[in-house]
Amino acid sequence: MLLWSSLLPILTLVKATSTYDESFHESLTLHPLPDGRLSVLFEFTTLFSSTSSSRRSSTPVAQSHHSLTPPSLLLPLEHNRVSELTISFVSGRWDQRRTGEAGPLHHESGGGGGEVRGWLRNNQNGKPDFEAWTRVTHALGGLFCAGLGPSEDGDSVNTFGHIYPAHVSQTNTSHFFLPQPTLHLCTENLTPFLTLLPSKGLSGLSLLLARPDLVFAWGFQSEGIEVIMPSAESPQGRWRGWWEGIVDLVPPKGGDRSFSLNSLFKKNVPRAFPMADSSVLKVILPEQEGFRMNNVPSKTETKWIDGRLRNVANWDLSHGDMAGKDISFWWDGEGDFRHPRSFTPPTVTLFRTVIEPFASDGTFSILIHNTGDETRQAVYSEAWPWWLQAWTHEISIAQDKVPSPLLITSMFYEPSTPPTASITTLHLGITIPARSTLQLKIPFTKLTLKYTEHRPDAERGREIPSGMLTFLDLEDSDDCQVEVSVRKTSSDTLNRSRCSRREHLYTSRRLVDLPTPDFSMPYNVIIMTSTVMAVFFGLMHGALTRRWGYVDIEVELDETDGAVASNATKHTSSKVE
Repeated sequence: MLLWSSLLPILTLVKATSTYDESFHESLTLHPLPDGRLSVLFEFTTLFSSTSSSRRSSTPVAQSHHSLTPPSLLLPLEHNRVSELTISFVSGRWDQRRTGEAGPLHHESGGGGGEVRGWLRNNQNGKPDFEAWTRVTHALGGLFCAGLGPSEDGDSVNTFGHIYPAHVSQTNTSHFFLPQPTLHLCTENLTPFLTLLPSKGLSGLSLLLARPDLVFAWGFQSEGIEVIMPSAESPQGRWRGWWEGIVDLVPPKGGDRSFSLNSLFKKNVPRAFPMADSSVLKVILPEQEGFRMNNVPSKTETKWIDGRLRNVANWDLSHGDMAGKDISFWWDGEGDFRHPRSFTPPTVTLFRTVIEPFASDGTFSILIHNTGDETRQAVYSEAWPWWLQAWTHEISIAQDKVPSPLLITSMFYEPSTPPTASITTLHLGITIPARSTLQLKIPFTKLTLKYTEHRPDAERGREIPSGMLTFLDLEDSDDCQVEVSVRKTSSDTLNRSRCSRREHLYTSRRLVDLPTPDFSMPYNVIIMTSTVMAVFFGLMHGALTRRWGYVDIEVELDETDGAVASNATKHTSSKVE
């Protein structure tokens, strides 16, 4: 404690003298879910600008050793002309029908596995530089200990930047998408994530996150970064890192949902990171009554979260008076928790299933439910491996079981080029009417893999990445501010469905069975042939390399053996006579 107190003036002096326009913010958000679980979200945000570089460099990225921005992350992006980038790792499955929420608390979390989205500025020739994108994915893949880059040239690289708008309006940008459903979170992904933070997991809220034995035991984990590089029209850049997990609050043998920071992380409120401009603990208050806490929050504000206005309690941890304390939460009079039979669903829900599962063909059935009073504009996207191709002329859409082909406003389809490594991308611009249920059917065919392309283990099918629904009509957060006095009106809640920062909704991953040949006969032939060849080779090799000849063997007899031999000779001789 004495050493830490002596370092505080030094760190404050470094913050005041060595940075220009940088600021670091950290927050921990707790969100109790209706199904008896708790969403835990860590967010670390650094704001920087083109004037925050070191005095010895003219680049817009800070490169000094005392900078709050991580050069190992930003320098590859700047060198390869990347304007925006989002990397997401997700382990687990999110069920909208069980949680009552549209998705994870952090809106940029992917649908499962690994996902990379980015906007790449064109080179001087006015064309996207695919080699630059490959260098970026390989560099960041090495940074996060994950295979983000394509396995071969042209694998999982597609551009459709004209469909999704960028955060910063720029010309000549391209959007790349890399689905990797096989990537999962592990401790090797958490360690480099902590090294990107200026606190390094040693102080502040990152101290609570630096517990892999606890956080990786939770059922759902999401980790990612979002980077917006500074430009001429927007000189301020931002990089944000998040880590989210879902904790089951109900004990295995039953009980209430009471929890505290110490019960979640085995630690009390840590001391705020000295270089942080803000350190906040947030709790999204449940909509049902009876939720209590043992510490009065610094303030309570209202925010639009997925089209619903929610109360959020805030504790300011930067002053230091909360350090070392434990904050507890509970529900009054709650005995053994029981899962509610019904709860308020999200405004828009998305589900995908496979119908007509044949050996060679199938059909994706995508159900989109809109319970709001507003018509929504969105783009539905699919990214498949090369061995899965859609029948675009048979795509159909129905509203409340009535065919409505006019609801598909646009289509962008780029098939794969088998047998080379590539992906199939499909983007459908659709209109989602208010108070309706859409069923989108996409027939597809499954190509046959080569014998060498099958995995050597047991055949379990192949996972298809999550489908993605992107909203194009979200309102700005400033336009969604309303008075607290009218937040309880049902009409306001329904008419504010566009008030959300969640641009993407994801389906769950889907397992697809491929046409698999009968491997028993080839294996039997291989075993028999190998055995015959081994025996034949051994015999022929011995016969061709072995030398034949006579060997003289001299037998030495001792005295006892000589006496016996002479007696036998005499007896034989006498017998012959």
